Amino acid sequence: METSRESKIGWTSLLIVSLSSFIIALDSTFMNVAITNLVVDLNTTVHVIQTIISVYALTMAALMLIGGKMQDVLGKKRAFLIGACIYGTGTVIAALSVNSTMLLIGWSILEGVGAALMTPATASIITGTYTGKDRAFALGIWTAMAGVAAAIGPLFGGFLTTFFSWRWGFALELVVIAVILIFSPKINNFPATMKRSEIDVVGGILSASGLLLIVLGILSLNQPSNWKMTPFLIGGGILFMVLFYIKEKNMIKEDKKPLTDIRLFKERNFTIGTLTRLIMQMALAGAVFVMPIFLQGVLGADAFTTGLVLLPLTVGLLIFSVTSSRLSSHVEPRRLISVGFLVAMAGTLIMRYQFSLNTQIVDLLPGTFLIGVGLGLSIPLTANLILSSAGEDEQADASGVMSTGANLGSSMGTAIIGVVLIIGIFTGLSTAVEQNFPNEYSKQDIKDNLVTWAGKMKTVNIPDLKKDETSTAYKIVNSTISKAMQTAFDATTLLMFLGFLISLFLRPAPSGRVS
Repeated sequence: METSRESKIGWTSLLIVSLSSFIIALDSTFMNVAITNLVVDLNTTVHVIQTIISVYALTMAALMLIGGKMQDVLGKKRAFLIGACIYGTGTVIAALSVNSTMLLIGWSILEGVGAALMTPATASIITGTYTGKDRAFALGIWTAMAGVAAAIGPLFGGFLTTFFSWRWGFALELVVIAVILIFSPKINNFPATMKRSEIDVVGGILSASGLLLIVLGILSLNQPSNWKMTPFLIGGGILFMVLFYIKEKNMIKEDKKPLTDIRLFKERNFTIGTLTRLIMQMALAGAVFVMPIFLQGVLGADAFTTGLVLLPLTVGLLIFSVTSSRLSSHVEPRRLISVGFLVAMAGTLIMRYQFSLNTQIVDLLPGTFLIGVGLGLSIPLTANLILSSAGEDEQADASGVMSTGANLGSSMGTAIIGVVLIIGIFTGLSTAVEQNFPNEYSKQDIKDNLVTWAGKMKTVNIPDLKKDETSTAYKIVNSTISKAMQTAFDATTLLMFLGFLISLFLRPAPSGRVS
């Protein structure tokens, strides 16, 4: 009877911490479809709203390592609940925002800080509560919740924005936070293992500064006018991270407690697992970013329909995230991770051939489902592999590094695939003009007028264009769009293939550590 009771409390604990992962991942995507409404409601500009969205990712990425270490100082449960309270405060301010400044403070900063405390603690609580197959299953549920949230974000945001208001998104998040706090006694207690005076303040400043500059550099890729600054931002960030590495190495030599135990990277599975997870997040974020652009900009789909198109990805991710732990009992986890990359790569290869002015929504469903299946197979197992590669006293550091890598991957995926899409547009437009006007424009003329022609494409009325598929305008626009989307999914496919190659270097899991 007692065993049943403990099991019940344990699974309740999983549900509570997984809810936090759900709303944090949801936050990263559901507001993207509400930008136009935000501009009107808050009397601001698209650029300001895009900046606010970026600052949310910046805050999380810069503070994730520090958030991971705060578990040792406060205890896993206490750090998690403090993060939940900060996050909840942010949702209230965001929901009641009357201007962009309130939204920035509530969403980007306070929710970002809360997420940086909750996310690493979530992983550590799970690994501290479960072992063996239960741990693999729990990590699968945790990952599935986050993955599903990221995938349904556009559907969720589109539904609320279309039929109610974007403010309801934050209001519903507040309800989830209330549920977490009410049922928090079900979470196991974990004592603190560090004193506040032992915190590596200098290491925290170096890591936060380095990650901040790196993410800023990545995000600057979204604006071609800022590309000159990109090498300096990323270079400066790398310099700070090198200094951080040296600082942490010296801390270990002096037998002090570093912000992050860099010795973890000597473990092959930890390093490769973290890298493969980063690549997965890049691919997922990139795919979820470019598809709404095509669906809304070309097919004229609304925000709600856009979310429905991504539903197969969500379903595939959910089903196989839950079943991957069971499959790993019959197939080595490292092999399943490799298979997951191959399945997802098959999905992206199918997708590259589906985009034109005459694309039907049903054409996109098989590819999106396969992407979800592949990621569902891989993501939970990498989390289990990473955390199981660390000792019990290293879980806070391991979860902090893993969460940082995942957030960097999401930021990089959106920015890099976005840039690839822009390059694809110009390449496709250049080729289309050259093919349709072989004797009227020289290559230099085409090069000089690409920006002007690309600007005119934004004003093209797609429904009118489809009335005459033999027209030159139709051929140029159709060719340009197809080439741009093919280029974007070629880049996503390349990421999947890179992840597959890297996953081949994973070692068999140590007996008794990873199921």
